[in-house]
Amino acid sequence: MRKRRTAPPLPMDRGVGPTRVRMPGPGAPDPVLLSLGSLPATAVSYVMQRFPDSAAWFADEVGAGRVRSDDGTVVTTSSPYVPGASVWFHRPIPDDDAAPVTLDVLYEDEWIIAVDKPHGLCSTPKGENVRRSAVVAGRVQFANDEISALHRLDRSTGGVLLLCKRREHRGAFHKMFEQRSVSKTYWAVASLNGRVDAEPVRVESRINKTQGELQAREDPGEVNAITDVRLLVSFTDESGEWGLYEVRPLTGRTHQIRVHMTSLGLPLRGDKLYPVPLNDFDVEDPDNPMQLIARSMTFVHPMTGESVMIDSRLTPSSHAAVAG
Repeated sequence: MRKRRTAPPLPMDRGVGPTRVRMPGPGAPDPVLLSLGSLPATAVSYVMQRFPDSAAWFADEVGAGRVRSDDGTVVTTSSPYVPGASVWFHRPIPDDDAAPVTLDVLYEDEWIIAVDKPHGLCSTPKGENVRRSAVVAGRVQFANDEISALHRLDRSTGGVLLLCKRREHRGAFHKMFEQRSVSKTYWAVASLNGRVDAEPVRVESRINKTQGELQAREDPGEVNAITDVRLLVSFTDESGEWGLYEVRPLTGRTHQIRVHMTSLGLPLRGDKLYPVPLNDFDVEDPDNPMQLIARSMTFVHPMTGESVMIDSRLTPSSHAAVAG
């Protein structure tokens, strides 16, 4: 039986949840415990040694009574170290001064909200992008701290993103994605090379993504990624000839569309990561976003049994502004 997750003893702060630091037990391969050779005397000393660069800031948080234990009591400098217990606190929000994000609602019912995620916006809080993520923006915009993303889109990808309103309903919708019963269609802009036309071309390979590495890669072995690609229309603009492609991923590997389009010799227009990472790969260009849009999503609603189709309002020439 899955262990029930501990409810945070601190509330959300502008849609951002508290940080949890768990105290490892004896013998755990924890760098702090290994360096000390024994368990620390207090919870505060453990956290300060685990995050030395933030030690002074954390000491101030403890002194102000803003750090809590699992049961909600205030953690002090004398609170003992208890293996398996946790301390909770709010980290500073890196993009606290960023302009608010307004999400365009495509569909809403009692259980879910589908939004058009703008290019350049993370799906979930990550690194320096905390408030500037679709989940946190949704929690603020819809006044609902339980909102979560049911799947993810790359930060550079725009289009349909499905959000769940209540935690007790997440399982039913997650099951749709786990069983691959959700049909997704993307629009992508790339060059023309004659390898893909109006008839779908299927790409099958094994894609792996190693944590810490920028790019996913195709490796020998059993196929785990399948994508169908076809050319919808070709067009010419000031920068040359391009094709608008319909892309249907039948599996959901990290960066799958970007990897498979690159393998066809069709890297996406505006992609700074494939085929070769640019020096500013992590800087979004609002005037030249990566031209990949999650165009539509179709599924049988697990609560109503009805078929639902959701279409993005973004087009390959539109760059929905992140700030609204």
